[in-house]
Amino acid sequence: MKKIILAVALMAAVSTSAVAENNYKPEAGSFATELNYQFGGKDNGAFELPDQDNYGIKLRYFLSDEMVVRLNLGLGTSSNKTTTYNSLYEDPADPSKVTGETEDYNTTKSTTFSIMPGFEYHFNKFDRISPYVGAELGIRIASTKTINEIEKPESRTETKAPGFGFRINAITGVDVYIVKGLYMGVELGLGYDMMNYKRGTTTTETATETTEKDGNSSRRESSFEFSATPSLRIGWVF
Repeated sequence: MKKIILAVALMAAVSTSAVAENNYKPEAGSFATELNYQFGGKDNGAFELPDQDNYGIKLRYFLSDEMVVRLNLGLGTSSNKTTTYNSLYEDPADPSKVTGETEDYNTTKSTTFSIMPGFEYHFNKFDRISPYVGAELGIRIASTKTINEIEKPESRTETKAPGFGFRINAITGVDVYIVKGLYMGVELGLGYDMMNYKRGTTTTETATETTEKDGNSSRRESSFEFSATPSLRIGWVF
C-alpha cells in the first residue's frame, strides 16, 4: 500500500507542475507501447506485459490529441505434468516382495491467444496529465490437451478440445507524461468474458491398435468482473 501511495503522490506532483510547461503529449500519428508493473507477487513486484492472457503487448496509435486506437495482443500458456508410481509385486498377496515400479503420466497443456482492439477518448486539460475513457472488444482462441500414458499395459490417451470466445471491457484510466515520449499510468476496467470449449477428439493408442472418437464433454466458461489491479503502466511513445 505504501508503494501505491508513493506512486500516486509522484504522479500528482508531476501533474500539478505541468500546467505552465510545454506539451509533452504525443502528436497525431504517434505510436506507443507499454509494460505493466504489478505490486507484490513474486519478488515483491515484477514487470509484466499488460494482458489478461499472461504474455502480450499493448500498442496505441494517436489519431489526434483526444482520440486513440489501441490493440492488445495476448498469449497465455500453461502445462502441468503428474507422475504416478506403481509398485510391482512378485506375489500379489505379499506386498513385501516388491520387484520394481512402473510410472504413469498425466499431462495437461493449454494455450490461449487473444486480440483486443479498442478505442480511448482523452480529456486534455493539462500538459502532462491525460485522463481517458474507452472500450475494447476482441476474440479469444484456445486449445487444451490432456495426455494419459500408462506404462503397463502400455497405452496412451490424448484428448484435444478447441475453444473460442470473446471479451468486452469498459475502461478508464490516466496517463502522466514524465518527459516527452515517456509516461506512467493506471487503468480500471469493467468487463465480460466468455469461452466455449468444444467436444474435441480423443485418440487412444495401445500396443496393437489406435482408435479415435469424439470427446465425451464440452464446457462453457463466462465471467463478469470489475478489475482494479494495483499497478503502474510504463509506456514509450515513438
